[in-house]
Amino acid sequence: MRKLFKIGTSICYKRIKIKKQFIYRKGKKKVKKILKYIIIGIVSFFLLFFVFSNLLRWTHQGEFLKYDNGVTIEVYNSSKEVITGLNFYFAFDGDHVYQDLGTITQLGPEETSSFYNHKIKDTGNDRSLYLQYPINKTETEFESLVYLHSNKPSKVVLILEITGTDNKGKL
Repeated sequence: MRKLFKIGTSICYKRIKIKKQFIYRKGKKKVKKILKYIIIGIVSFFLLFFVFSNLLRWTHQGEFLKYDNGVTIEVYNSSKEVITGLNFYFAFDGDHVYQDLGTITQLGPEETSSFYNHKIKDTGNDRSLYLQYPINKTETEFESLVYLHSNKPSKVVLILEITGTDNKGKL
């Protein structure tokens, strides 16, 4: 009888153990399924956030979206004169640090010229984009074209049309 009793108890014990393992596996599957849905939810939230933030940025930039980050300057000469020596640069107020952006040596009538500078120096938040050009053979003129109040602009686009010069030679 003892053997029977021991055999009977061990069988009962094994059945209980099998039921516990089955319940544990079922619970483990639920936890995995819940974690999978949580991860999918978090990833989809960040993807939607990324898409909407880029859409807002793109709509804010409008027609200037096609230009790369940096400084892009396009000059169109619609006058009947040849324009020479156009020098573009940034000047930072107070520090007097200059960043030369580029020079257009000669621009004929009805011609367009453009250039691109990929880097903007990080020195201060009070900067202006200037144009320097010769008036006569002895004088030069400085014109402030753009004032930037931000500390680190990522994109500056200047589209300039020159329609002619006055009696003194100023654009």
